[in-house]
Amino acid sequence: MLIIINNRRISEKSHLILYEKETYMDHKKFTMRNALLVFCITSVVFALLLQTFLFHQTLRRQIRAESISDHEISLNKMQTDIASFVHNVRTEMLTIYSEQDLIAAMREAAEKDTDMKDYYWRSWYFARKRFTKEDQLLAMYLYDTKDHLISSYRYNSVTYPKDIYRAEYDDNSERVYDYVHGKRTDLMISGYHNSAAKKDIVRFVLKLHNYDADRNALGYLVCDINSAALTSIMAKYVDVEQVCLWLQPLNDRVIAMTGEASESQCRIQKQLAKVVQSHYKSGELEQEYDGNYLIQVSQENYNLEAFVLVSQSLLTATQKTLIRTLLIIMGAMILAIMVIVLFVSQWMTKPVEEMSSTITRIKDGETQLRVQPVGWSQELTTLGTEFNEMLDRMQVMAEELQHKMLVERTEYKMLQAQINPHFLYNTLDTMSGIANAQNCPMVSGMCHSLSAIFRYSLNMTDELSTVQNEMAHVRNYLYVMDVRNGSTIAYDYQIDSDTLADQMPRICIQPVVENALSHGLRNVRRKDKKLLIRSEHIDENLVITVSDNGAGMDAESMNRLLDQNDMKRVESGISIGILNVNARLKRLFGEKYGLHIESTAGEGTTVTITVPAVSTENSGDMENV
Repeated sequence: MLIIINNRRISEKSHLILYEKETYMDHKKFTMRNALLVFCITSVVFALLLQTFLFHQTLRRQIRAESISDHEISLNKMQTDIASFVHNVRTEMLTIYSEQDLIAAMREAAEKDTDMKDYYWRSWYFARKRFTKEDQLLAMYLYDTKDHLISSYRYNSVTYPKDIYRAEYDDNSERVYDYVHGKRTDLMISGYHNSAAKKDIVRFVLKLHNYDADRNALGYLVCDINSAALTSIMAKYVDVEQVCLWLQPLNDRVIAMTGEASESQCRIQKQLAKVVQSHYKSGELEQEYDGNYLIQVSQENYNLEAFVLVSQSLLTATQKTLIRTLLIIMGAMILAIMVIVLFVSQWMTKPVEEMSSTITRIKDGETQLRVQPVGWSQELTTLGTEFNEMLDRMQVMAEELQHKMLVERTEYKMLQAQINPHFLYNTLDTMSGIANAQNCPMVSGMCHSLSAIFRYSLNMTDELSTVQNEMAHVRNYLYVMDVRNGSTIAYDYQIDSDTLADQMPRICIQPVVENALSHGLRNVRRKDKKLLIRSEHIDENLVITVSDNGAGMDAESMNRLLDQNDMKRVESGISIGILNVNARLKRLFGEKYGLHIESTAGEGTTVTITVPAVSTENSGDMENV
């Protein structure tokens, strides 16, 4: 009694906790009004954010394209001015051919290796006469074909070397040597940093040769010009901060650079300059580096590439004002939508809230109430009407259920008066134990088998069982029959191990075996009575055959009865026979499944049970069969 009271208290406490939890979850749920408000505001915010994002991306691409186009136009103009400056320098260097006595002496020296000491000061006079102050010429060197210095001019004899091949610092003389002894005939433009003068130098090298068919080399002229001459031209095309602009011949050093570059731009510029200096081809560089855009313009006449790094912040600065304005507009629209949705949702959801309140009262016990349909909504009107009709039908069903429960309660009391099956199980188990103790193994085994048969037969909580359980039931039945009739029949079990876990209805094999013993083998007088039970998989089916070598039967008539599956004939049977088994199989699996009999008079009978092969691991599929 104490255990029952405690269980009742625990049950009541569990129901109380479940009710509190459901009440809490109900408060946590959204109402229709709140859901409508959230949906509308979320949709508007999403649309505005999407519009802002697309506008931002489009504006960014447009500003970037326009800025790049403007810089390319500026760089092309700059390259034109630089090409004009280089052309003037080259023209002034070519006027050395007007020094006819010098050219003649160089021609003779190239042919006969004569001395040219008398022309040592010729470069000084030539530089003074041909180059102006705007050219910013700092040094000039004239060499013969054997790289011997003929003449030189130096703006400052201390800071500029007497011979470029004997300089105390790296003046890029190796590139000059490779050029003059190579196959190139164009004007060489290179550069280096003069650490003594603390200046960047742009070096022009011009090969001198005869203007005849052989074009034999006479020597070469080297002019060092202050890079400020080029920087002054470049500065005219740099009008913003965070821009790095430089000139660099392909596969050579940077010759001039200007602009107010940031630290990151200086770092990127040094990396890119190294790439251009070593085996680089025009157009191989990428366009974006750590928030900076690279623009490159080549020059057709001379080996000079112009590069400019532009900070991305300069390209996107004009977007900030537009984005700020768009965000203000978006905020104002959200507020307006919230106000409109509040009023509209109140008008739309008030009838729904009244309907919900009525339903709650009905749930709490006021079953006489009915929902008032909403006039403006066809859906809600239909819902209210159908709900009221459902309540009326439920009331009628409740009255019928009370009457049915009264009848079932009466039947239950009648069943209680019958023998309790567990009393029978326990009695048989007790008899088995006593027989075993009294050294009567046959009686003990028979009691044990009978107990197992009753337990399996009367336990109908689950309609389905397995082949393994069915065969255990059959073996218990055959043991009891052997004890009753004597062991005169040889049993052969050919059960495929793959079929043991397959599912099938309870008590399907035992009635077929019982039919074989009662009608096939009972009245046969032969010593070699045999009964074979086999299970196997054929295609996607489980096939179980029960074969005997008894008297046989009229298989054609019996198969006709099995195919007709007359339920009245099945229900009129007292025991569970093969017609009952066939009817249960067809009801559960379909008309193509069930029993089939093959028999020959005087030789025996074979009964085949066919069901779908469904293992216990895939038992969920049984519901769809």
